[in-house]
Formats: sequence, structure tokens, C-alpha cells
Amino acid sequence: MGFTRHRRRTWVRALIAAAVLAVAGHASGDGPAAPDDATAIAARDALVGEYRHTAISPAGKSRRSVATIAARGAGLSLTWEEDEGNLFGGIGVSLDGIVAAAYTEALNGAFRGKGVLAYRISGGTLDGVRLPSDSVDGALIRETLEGSSALEGRYAIARSLDADGHTYHSGYVEIVHDGDTYQMTWYTPTRSYDGVGVRVGDVLVASYGNGFAPGIIAYCADQGLLTGVGTFGHVGTIGADSMKRVNHGTSDASAETSARCRDAISRWNPSLAHG
Repeated sequence: MGFTRHRRRTWVRALIAAAVLAVAGHASGDGPAAPDDATAIAARDALVGEYRHTAISPAGKSRRSVATIAARGAGLSLTWEEDEGNLFGGIGVSLDGIVAAAYTEALNGAFRGKGVLAYRISGGTLDGVRLPSDSVDGALIRETLEGSSALEGRYAIARSLDADGHTYHSGYVEIVHDGDTYQMTWYTPTRSYDGVGVRVGDVLVASYGNGFAPGIIAYCADQGLLTGVGTFGHVGTIGADSMKRVNHGTSDASAETSARCRDAISRWNPSLAHG
């Protein structure tokens, strides 16, 4: 892509610094985060750091990179620099120990999708948070969908509120279960976004964009280790993905995925478990 290693490092640092400064500026003007953001912020802070990242495609091809997670309001800002030099940018949210990370190739230095979300699944109710990419201060949208317990079909947007309590979206979402992925289309009220989701445990995570579905990874979080599955677009297949925290320049080779996370991933992603 024409980047020297020095310029790539500078790009990553600049992107993270911009996110941190934007959040700091908002905090100084509006005071501390609302009390109901406390859990999200604690989960965010536990994830911040540098990681050694490995992604394995459905065909078995490995891609490795250095990943950095920084704070973005109550959400997350992510960057990946592959060993081959490719750069990716993303945003994320955390819910119930599951991390949703949406990403695109950083052709213009940033995430090019429209947002990322994580919903807690409870029967036919999907309840969670959304981080729009244009939220400069990283404020989360609180959202609830109502529909079938099958996690497929039409879901009415029963609640969608911004940090000030104003309605963010109204309309409905169409979900189509395709393999281990969930193809999603938003109508608010006309067709507005396309997205793709994956499930880990009782949490559905998804990315969305205008006319395309950015990449999405669902991580189950252990201390210093994120283990998950990822997909992109409408391919309908998933790959394995992991990130190990880097301490003093080296990752912890002894870190292992917990039984809780192994079960949460394998139960809802049978093609990966039996592939």
C-alpha cells in the first residue's frame, strides 16, 4: 500500500490519539459518564491495550497482526497492522463479556462502516447497545428489538435512544440466518443499512454499513485473551480469531481459552467446531 513501517506506526498512534482526545474533550465539557454507562466503561478499560492477533479463514489460511484497542467513549476504537503491512480500522462495544469488533480495510485511515452493535438474546427480545461510527464522543445508543425467538425474521425496533433520551431509530430489522452468520437489513423506515452478525453465547453482534456489511468479530473475553469468530459481507461462513495481550513486547503463550468461552463459541458456531 506504499506505507513504510515508520509511517504505519505513526498512522496507528495518530488514530488512537485522535480517538482519545475526542473523548477527553467531551468529558471535560459534559462531566463524567452517566451512571448506567459504568459497567460498559469498566469492561472497556479492561480491554484497552496492545495484542498479538491471529485470524484463521474457513480455508485454513492464517493472518497475523499487531492489534491495538483504545477507549472511544463507552465503546472501543481498534486498529490492526498485519505483518504484511495491511492496515485495518474498527470500532467496538462490549456486552456481558462478549466484545463486538467491526472493521474495514483502512483505505482512508479509518473505519468505513456505519457502526457496530451487541444485543443480548432473551427469547424474541434483543436488547443491547449500538455504537455509530459518526458518534464523535463515543456515546452508545440503547436499543431493543422485538420479534421471533428463532433469531430470524422481522424484528420491530421497540426502543432506540441516544444518550439524551431522544429516539435514534424507528422501523424494523430483517434477519436471515445463513450458516453460522446472520444477514441483517435495517428499514428506518426505508432500507438504510446492510449488516452481518455472529452469535457467541447469548449475545448477537453485528456490523453495518451503507450498501455493504463490514467485517465483524465476536470475541469472548478472558483475562488477557480474546477468543472468537469472524465473518464479513454475505459470505455466510466464519473463521477463528484470537488476540493475546502483549506485555513488555511479548504475548503470554500460556494463556488459554476458558471452558466458558469455548462452550459459548462452539454451541452456536457448529461449522467452526466441526470444521
